[in-house]
Amino acid sequence: MSVYTRKSIPEGSSHAEHWRFREGTVFLNHGSFGACPEPVLRKRESLLRHIESDPMEFLLSEYQPLLASAIDYLTQFTGADRNSVVFVENATTGINTILRNLSINPGDNILVSDQEYFSSMNSLRVNAAKQGASISLIHLPFPVLSEEQILTAVADAVTSSTKYALIDHIVSSTGMILPLKKIIDLLSEKGIRTIVDGAHGPGQIPLVLEELGCLAYVGNCHKWLCSPRSSAILYVNPAYQDDFLPLVISHYPSEFDSDLSDLQIYFRWNGTPDPTPVLSVPGTIEFMKGLHSQGWPGVMKSNRDKALEARKLICSALEVEPPCPESMVGSMAAIPLDGYNPATSRLPDKLDPLQNLLKREKGIVVPVTEILNGTQWMVRISAQLYNSPEEYEYLADALVEQRNHRFRKCIQQ
Repeated sequence: MSVYTRKSIPEGSSHAEHWRFREGTVFLNHGSFGACPEPVLRKRESLLRHIESDPMEFLLSEYQPLLASAIDYLTQFTGADRNSVVFVENATTGINTILRNLSINPGDNILVSDQEYFSSMNSLRVNAAKQGASISLIHLPFPVLSEEQILTAVADAVTSSTKYALIDHIVSSTGMILPLKKIIDLLSEKGIRTIVDGAHGPGQIPLVLEELGCLAYVGNCHKWLCSPRSSAILYVNPAYQDDFLPLVISHYPSEFDSDLSDLQIYFRWNGTPDPTPVLSVPGTIEFMKGLHSQGWPGVMKSNRDKALEARKLICSALEVEPPCPESMVGSMAAIPLDGYNPATSRLPDKLDPLQNLLKREKGIVVPVTEILNGTQWMVRISAQLYNSPEEYEYLADALVEQRNHRFRKCIQQ
């Protein structure tokens, strides 16, 4: 294996020139908050300056046509029904919006996996408690040997009163891609409607939302599409759009003479926004598409291939088995940290100690995650066009070094 020092860390790929990471940083955490390319940032800044040159003219005359164009573009990119896509600020806002619109009665049951992202889980708990509904956990196996194990876990969690299910498309902590269409079909046969937390979906894997059969789907644009933050897609199945409302009410459909759906009018303009993130989405998609000779299919395949190779490399270095089949891996992958079990703080500004050490001593930005109530710890890598194979070698070296020191006795701080 290659040996690097803090002063001679590896460089990213040839595409890294389009991103502006701090010097001395190996950024392997695209999955958490994304990273916007410099050319997109410049175009956004130009648009912002244009808006400020005459805010009233822009917001009253230019904004709505541009927004309609951006929505149409994203609708085509995600394979959604026409008039079924709106923008929200982020996936968390989208999940909260969906849950607030559900018809939940006392005694109803809602399924959710025990690996659901914390903010979505918290929103579900609050909304279920207010409506007198119960929550049943889907105990996802980990490690996973096959998709069938996932489907069995979902089926086993269903109760006679289950009405809805909140399902990840891609699990945040592990990066596993769940067999979403099979899960939705399984639940639909039992009369259960599925809400999809697809925070990592757009740009990481191909989407044809119209064919999923879910009640609603929400996904971030700032992650794998690389758009500016505060841009996310909310898709609502046409069969469930009646009286589907945003969290903030402003305009009524009756106030517009438009061919837009009522859903889109309700979500169109709720207060005075900074429109530049959502209006940057089409340009971002086109920019990323242009970075690969095969367009977006090439971008997705390149990132997946890179993640699989990196997972293989790091698992071999740490002498651990990959925790799920290759078919369940996209642009993120988790590698188990056997023997690592730190005493961590739950304060929001207290990150995992190994994660902090890797950043402080090696310049590596990568999350250390845990599932199963802290009984399984992992490092979760991301693969984006700007990453190089040497960066994952550098991480593998650093992890082996820490493991050989018994993770510095689980890094006592």
